[in-house]
Amino acid sequence: MFEKNKEKMKEKMEPDKVLRFAIVAVILLFLIGALIIGTRMMNPRVDATEGVKKLTELEDANVQKIDAQIQELEQTEADEAAAWKAKSAKEKMDGCIVLGDSTALGFRQNDILSKSQVKSKDGATVSDAEGSGLNELLTAVTEAETAPQKLILCIGRGDVAVSGETADAFAANYKSFVEQVKAALPDTKIYVCSIPAYLSLTSTSDATGSADSDTDSDAKDTTDNSDSKSSTDSKSSTDSKSSTDSKSNSDTSSDESSLSKMSTALDVTSYNEALKALCKEEKVKYVDTTDLTDASYYGEDGSTMTKAYYEACINKILEAAFRNYVIQ
Repeated sequence: MFEKNKEKMKEKMEPDKVLRFAIVAVILLFLIGALIIGTRMMNPRVDATEGVKKLTELEDANVQKIDAQIQELEQTEADEAAAWKAKSAKEKMDGCIVLGDSTALGFRQNDILSKSQVKSKDGATVSDAEGSGLNELLTAVTEAETAPQKLILCIGRGDVAVSGETADAFAANYKSFVEQVKAALPDTKIYVCSIPAYLSLTSTSDATGSADSDTDSDAKDTTDNSDSKSSTDSKSSTDSKSSTDSKSNSDTSSDESSLSKMSTALDVTSYNEALKALCKEEKVKYVDTTDLTDASYYGEDGSTMTKAYYEACINKILEAAFRNYVIQ
């Protein structure tokens, strides 16, 4: 009897248990839903569409502004380059000085640069900076009211042709002079030009001089006595031929010996290589003009440079000293 009642009570309690569970589940779901809604209300979701649109507009505006600035800068640079190109070499080299030997002198003689822009002396050498007047030129530059912004050194032909020093000895003397310039002009930028080449080692001046001398001699030998003239002419012809042959043989031998010595003395290649290495060591700019060897750049003697040479040379100097501009 007791067991039956227990079974009945159990059957009645089962539905109540399910109902209670369902109620609790509903309450939990309600609370969770309320929590989610509350959170969203406290942190409302922002519509980013407008923000993205504004950012895109700003980005486009910045790009356009940057493009405009770039175009303006390019136009300014183009205008500056055009203005620079229109200037003469004298104007471009304002505040600069070319210092050196007869090579430097050519810039003034050919009206490439003004007198104030060239400090030179024929025969100036680094091998004898004091005695040749090179130190005197430097003193004139350092004692000027305003120090040059750039100093271009054109020295070496005298050292190669006259002193006969080796390339190493020449470079050592040049190094001493560059250090002297640095000490005297600490704020001046230094540029070193290569030594101009020699296209030939002979000159037409000797031949011209000889011809003039022969003409004068012929004029002095003229006489009114025809018999004497005939006899004299015959003797003169024989003696002259003998003398000329002897002189010719002597001159040829002398010339060959001279040219043999000059061939070694005037080979500037090793000297320029030494200069290039020196510039790297001293941290100064090397201006390479060794490609200016066209015959149109030289006179008939193969040694003297023409105005065309100096026009091409000044462009190389300007290109080295003012790389921000279009030179040609």
